[in-house]
Amino acid sequence: MANRAQLHAETRGVVGKKVRQLRKQGMLPATMYGHNIEPQTIQIRSYDMRDVLRQAGTTQLIDLTIDDQPPRPVLIRQTAIDARRNALIHVEFFQANLREKITTHVPLSFVGESPAVKEGGIELHVIDRIDIESLPQDVPESGIEVDVSKITEINGALHVSDLVAPRNVVILTDADEVVAKVNPPVSEEVVEEVLEESQELPGEIGGEETPAESVPEA
Repeated sequence: MANRAQLHAETRGVVGKKVRQLRKQGMLPATMYGHNIEPQTIQIRSYDMRDVLRQAGTTQLIDLTIDDQPPRPVLIRQTAIDARRNALIHVEFFQANLREKITTHVPLSFVGESPAVKEGGIELHVIDRIDIESLPQDVPESGIEVDVSKITEINGALHVSDLVAPRNVVILTDADEVVAKVNPPVSEEVVEEVLEESQELPGEIGGEETPAESVPEA
C-alpha cells in the first residue's frame, strides 16, 4: 500500500560479536521471520530505521524490501535498546499474513477532561496499553482512545469494558481492568499527618547526624 512506511534492507552475512563493526558504520542488524518463512539476517541503515519509527511507530505495517526482492508487509515484533546510550541496537521483524488475525499490544490515547478533575480530583492513568486482536492492516494507527470526560464524579473510574474498539478490532485485555480513575483531592490535614509521622533518616543515608556523647580521655 502506498501509505505504508517503506524500508530497504540488505542480506547480512556478519553475525555474532562482529555486528559491533556494522553499528560503527551506521548499520543496524536485524532479523526477519514469519509463519512458514525461513528466518533471514538483514541489515538496515540506522537513520532509515529512525525515520520509519517516527512514521509508523511499532504497531503499523511496514513494506520491507530485502535486496531486490518484492516488498513484504512486516511488523516490528521486538527491539533491543542500549540503555546507556539510549540507542537502538537490534530489530526483529515479523512478516505478516494479511489474511490472518494477530495479537498486538497497542497504546491508549487519553483525551478530554474529567468534570471530577475540575472539582479538585486527581486523575490517574492506571494502564497505558492493552492487547487487541485484528488483521494486521486493521491495527489502529493511534491506538485506542480513552475519553476521560466520562469520569463525572470523584472516585469514578473507566474500565476496559468502557472502551470503544475500532471496527474489526477485538479487545483482549480483561474487561474489568481499570484504565483511568479520579481520586479525591489530598487534604492539607492528611499531608500534615504524613509529615508528622515520617521518621528521620539515619545519618549514614542522609539524615542529620546525632552528636556523639563525650568520651573522657584515658
